[in-house]
Amino acid sequence: MTLQYTAVGIQNESHMATSIDDYWTDLERLKISIGYAVWNCSLDLPVRLVTISEGGIGGWCLGGGDEHIRISREVVPEIPGKETEFLGALCKEHNIYLIAQMVAKAPDLMKDRIFNIAFIIDPNGEVIHQHIKTSFYQRETNTAPSDIWNLYLEKYGDDPEKLLDVLYPVAKTEIGNIGTLICAEGSYPEAARGLALNGAEIIYRSQYPEPWMGNKMNQIQNQSHAIFNTCYVLAPNIGGIYMPGMDDFKMSNGRSQLIDYRGQIISEYLSGGEALVSGIINIDGLRDFRVRGQWQNLAKDMRVEEYKVIYDAMMAKGGIYPRNLCMDEPPFTEEDQLELVKHQVNKMVKMGVYSPPDNWEPYEVSESVQSRINKAKDIS
Repeated sequence: MTLQYTAVGIQNESHMATSIDDYWTDLERLKISIGYAVWNCSLDLPVRLVTISEGGIGGWCLGGGDEHIRISREVVPEIPGKETEFLGALCKEHNIYLIAQMVAKAPDLMKDRIFNIAFIIDPNGEVIHQHIKTSFYQRETNTAPSDIWNLYLEKYGDDPEKLLDVLYPVAKTEIGNIGTLICAEGSYPEAARGLALNGAEIIYRSQYPEPWMGNKMNQIQNQSHAIFNTCYVLAPNIGGIYMPGMDDFKMSNGRSQLIDYRGQIISEYLSGGEALVSGIINIDGLRDFRVRGQWQNLAKDMRVEEYKVIYDAMMAKGGIYPRNLCMDEPPFTEEDQLELVKHQVNKMVKMGVYSPPDNWEPYEVSESVQSRINKAKDIS
């Protein structure tokens, strides 16, 4: 029997959580959405994979500094936990794999830190995959692996193959090999390539807010990931998010898409609101194309020695983004994140990567942020 089935991307409306109750409001609504999606979309082929976008469960509990610690202790869930048990029961009921995301704690890794985590639950209701988001845009104040890099090295060692598995894990399942990317990290081709070189055949890539959906930046990235890595890209987005304490007001999103391994959009929903996208995933067709194709199965021809030089050179220059910023302190506030941007632009100009316009002067960076950068450098 050919390995093909229906996959669904749920586009739900969610709530910006200020308490754990907001997570459960979204979960109860998703129970209805998932049930409907499986019931209706199985008219094509049986639904075996359901995906939910970043922010679809509890939105984003954001806060740097002391607020980050408070939210970690008082608001966000753990994975696994009661929330994933609830979703696991739905997976058992409908015989599906589920890909979702939550802003959550990972106390086995580090206490008093919040992480942005994608996860996969199998039809037995078990969490079989977790991926911690590796990079953010400047409005997000969560913790990335590089922010606690020394802890990663202490916990996992410095073997590159082991770290590849830790940072870009791929779940090998009966319906294909699945990896996950969350929002901003999908803006970096290296992240998707890390999943592909770990065997990913399906990449879940949750979407951006506006304006990066309407200007198609996200779509271009996702189609590129599909083409460069010869894989499906499942890209659901939230339909809208209710602001804290404002159930009569929400910011709409949309443009959920499913993309095949040739980069073609096979399903999309352009508007906001509660909706879904659905398409046929043909894993055997992908596998056949990968082993018989002559050209567009591109990963087989990577000359890794040539590409490795790029990153070795940047490391020799001191790296780019400062690591270990959150070893001793919580993530920056949003205001300090923007101060860090100034430091990063100055650094790129100094390294000769950016050529500034005439009359440009280096930015002044706040003393507190510069001090934190220097401290992290000493840790490293």
